[in-house]
Amino acid sequence: MRRIYLTFLMLFIISAVYAQNVPAEKTDPKEPVKNEESIVKIPDGYGNLTWGMYLSDAREKISGILTYTDEKKVIVSKEKELEYYYGFFYKEPSADAVPEKKETTPAGEGTTEPVQEKDEGRLFYVSMNFPYLDKDAVYDKMMKKYGKHTGENIKDNQGAIAWDAENTVVIMWVDRYENKPYCRRIIYISKQISKELNAYTSTIFNKTELDLIKSMNP
Repeated sequence: MRRIYLTFLMLFIISAVYAQNVPAEKTDPKEPVKNEESIVKIPDGYGNLTWGMYLSDAREKISGILTYTDEKKVIVSKEKELEYYYGFFYKEPSADAVPEKKETTPAGEGTTEPVQEKDEGRLFYVSMNFPYLDKDAVYDKMMKKYGKHTGENIKDNQGAIAWDAENTVVIMWVDRYENKPYCRRIIYISKQISKELNAYTSTIFNKTELDLIKSMNP
């Protein structure tokens, strides 16, 4: 179960990096432009939530009505036709165990107790899913909110459009349906925690497994 979950998350990260670094295909009239205005508008989180927030702290601030949570890694909620997936980066205790260090003070022997972190994940992505909508209609709303996109990788009416800010990447997925471009998912991802996840994943997957993950498309 742990590996299935992490594989799912890795696909998001790989896709995010790919969308940011592939040269943009300049489609008229929406050419990607990276400017200060678009960077300033993108939040360090989603809605009332900030990246790194523990699951128990985020639970009362999610959008919609909670429909599922495993108490450590994921929250799912629904608001009319919108469905939200909140992903939390959780390190298994066995992989995160560190011996407690003792310190000696000038007055004699003593110990400094380490800060006890919660045994649950920290928020690092939010996926918003909805019924198919016209790609241009969704893009226009996103552009009004965050400015013009900074990266694009679309071919044959499918791919992704990205907004890359200092701490957050926003990805608008484009699907081909009846040979036309539509959108039904937008993802917000923490760049910093994604790096932590990438490093952590490399310690629990072997090379063959990582190569397999990288060869997959979400």
